[in-house]
Amino acid sequence: MPEMNPVLSRFPLTRWPLLLAGGSLLMMFGAWGFQYIGHYDPCALCYDQRHIHMAVIAFGFAVGFALMIRPELARFAPWALFAMAALLLYSAGFAGWHAGIENGWWDGPASCTASGGGSISADDIMAALNGERPVVLCDEAAWRMLGISMAGYNALISAAMAAVAAWVGYRGLKAS
Repeated sequence: MPEMNPVLSRFPLTRWPLLLAGGSLLMMFGAWGFQYIGHYDPCALCYDQRHIHMAVIAFGFAVGFALMIRPELARFAPWALFAMAALLLYSAGFAGWHAGIENGWWDGPASCTASGGGSISADDIMAALNGERPVVLCDEAAWRMLGISMAGYNALISAAMAAVAAWVGYRGLKAS
């Protein structure tokens, strides 16, 4: 049987849920850094993307610690990795949808785009005018690098993490 990629085989199968949870945690630290240090306030869809990563973190840490405490559960590790791959694929799809809204490829929800404004009340407008909190629209990218927005990078990184999770899970099933 051919060997797994040396980078991917560097860690035991049972540690991958923790590594993937750590990857999502790094994504959250990046988002919080942009928000609190860079002062790029998130929109409603950005918050939804964060919730998906929080689910990956919670699931990954729960499974990872369970596998550390009860090593006999190692046979379930590939299936946990497939579940994490599904969550990360959902994250990639959601972030890609958001990036498409920012690039004007399709319409976003009326509640947080320039064309909608359905859920913005007079109180929200007054609070924004008083500097209390910003109104952040989902169809305007706050930051771009190489033409890709934060949502676009989230989509790319989440897709890469999903591919790694699926690949390691698949190799784990083949090995057992």
